[in-house]
Amino acid sequence: MDERRRVLIVDDDETIRCFLIDLLADEGYETRAAANGAEGLDILRAWSPDAILLDLLMPVMDGWSFREAQRVLPGAAEVPAIVLSAGRDLGDGFAAFAPAACLAKPFDIVPLLETLERLTCAPVATTAQALSGAVLSADTQLD
Repeated sequence: MDERRRVLIVDDDETIRCFLIDLLADEGYETRAAANGAEGLDILRAWSPDAILLDLLMPVMDGWSFREAQRVLPGAAEVPAIVLSAGRDLGDGFAAFAPAACLAKPFDIVPLLETLERLTCAPVATTAQALSGAVLSADTQLD
């Protein structure tokens, strides 16, 4: 039986999606990724993640609409969402949005991994220690 924890990544920035897929694979997570909320919902209907990394500002379907639909989707309502957003003013309705955590972009990798560990009960592997202090921004170049 596969004990790897599952994470759904919903972000329109391809660089961030690819980085998170690689980072989380190195940490032992199984991932699926979507470029917008509509794609994320399609994945969520067929696959059960332990956590969701969610951008808010995306084309087609934004993170707000995704979260609203996710919270009424049978079997998916309880999946915690970690918001990763460059938006600084999230508005008065953010508390009702009920994220498990919120990390501003550019985000520090170690708190992200620690938050996933806490939410999925998966131990953080050595990458977190090696990347202590590393920050990912939209300008980060990946090899």
